[in-house]
Amino acid sequence: MKIIKAIFKYIWEVIKESIAQVFTLLGFFIAWLTLTGSAQQVVGVATVIATAIWLLTIPLRKEE
Repeated sequence: MKIIKAIFKYIWEVIKESIAQVFTLLGFFIAWLTLTGSAQQVVGVATVIATAIWLLTIPLRKEE
């Protein structure tokens, strides 16, 4: 039960962080849309990797 609570708490933190950074993510998406070819692929992959790292490191940025 403790693990399920921790998972739900983390999911809630991910949702809150995503809402707080919605304009940054929107900017990344617009940049991706305006590019073509290999530049679009590189920006898309970089955006996905950066977002994943950012979400995985939420516990490291938390002040307690």
